[in-house]
Amino acid sequence: MAKASRSREAAVGAGRLNEAAVVEAALALIAERGLEGLSMRALGEKVGVEAMSLYHWFPAKERLLDAVADRLLVKVAIPALPSVATWRAWVIGVARSYRRVALAHPRAFPLLAARRFLSPGALDFLQANIAAHVAAGFSTREALRLTRSLGGFVNGIVMAEVAPSPCGQSAPLPPIGQVLDERQWSETLEALRRPALDGAFEYGLACLLDGALPQRGKPASRTRHK
Repeated sequence: MAKASRSREAAVGAGRLNEAAVVEAALALIAERGLEGLSMRALGEKVGVEAMSLYHWFPAKERLLDAVADRLLVKVAIPALPSVATWRAWVIGVARSYRRVALAHPRAFPLLAARRFLSPGALDFLQANIAAHVAAGFSTREALRLTRSLGGFVNGIVMAEVAPSPCGQSAPLPPIGQVLDERQWSETLEALRRPALDGAFEYGLACLLDGALPQRGKPASRTRHK
């Protein structure tokens, strides 16, 4: 009888839910416990239903993780396609928006950084970036390579930003090494303590975009690195 009662409660609870609400609850649970703390059982407890009820929307946990990643990506502002003249501003704007979303959800962000473009939202995001580069005069192959390069850079920088600082104000100073002199090492430590990786995001993004334009239209390199 108790089991039947729990099943009825789950059915009633599931009737109050929808897919979007479950995804939002999963995102909140990740914020509280991290990705390792997300399970169907824990999520069911959070929304007040049995875990099995959640499989109505997500037959596997991987599908749920895809949906959470898509929920983050939909928060990224994607403007209309740029012209050649506005391409750089378009890329910078999208990259900054992506970073803001990532920093707002540091415990869920690894879903974007580590998962391949397999979900509907991720594929839409990929196509929007490729289309923007093509509109600026890059070939489709160049656009994909540039999208991958920018994505790898932005994801890497943000992963570093959300990680604990190795040189906080209270941390002991590491010893001087064998390469830098005392002044250079002191300047390095000072920069390591500055917030936002001392502006590495904007600096690196500018370097990438400056380097991309001269490569537009050049034959793809066939060099293989061992």
